[in-house]
Amino acid sequence: MNNKVAVISLGCAKNQVDAEMLLFTLKQRGFELVGEAENADAVIVNTCGFIDSAKQESIDEIIELGTLKREGKIKAIIVTGCLAERYQDEITKQLYEIDAAVGIGANLQIADIVESVLSDSDKIEIFPDKLSLPLEGGRVQSTPFYTAYLKIAEGCDNKK
Repeated sequence: MNNKVAVISLGCAKNQVDAEMLLFTLKQRGFELVGEAENADAVIVNTCGFIDSAKQESIDEIIELGTLKREGKIKAIIVTGCLAERYQDEITKQLYEIDAAVGIGANLQIADIVESVLSDSDKIEIFPDKLSLPLEGGRVQSTPFYTAYLKIAEGCDNKK
């Protein structure tokens, strides 16, 4: 039986494109993709870390997933994206629910990271150079078939 993974993308359309690329990588490795966190073994939260309301949304989502984890409905929580990148020195210390905090430069390693957190109890913190973020590649489209986001820039435009 394949492990089931859900990806929750928060923040901007750039995050959505990154999440779709994560989904493609996971699907290529044989993970079963599910739409609801409670149906997953591992949940990846692709976060925003700059706009205050988006930061709070990310934190609230992680805490809510922590409840599912304590109830035994999910096994692992992986946090990536801008919040993980920006607060890499403190995110796993402040949000103990997290099993892995990974920078955007680790997106190509996501399948290995999911496998590792599902088979090991040690926390993972990986923050490779941001230049390792893939700018092109396959995607699993998460929008309706007649629309898709096109990523034309990297990085956040909102630094408030």
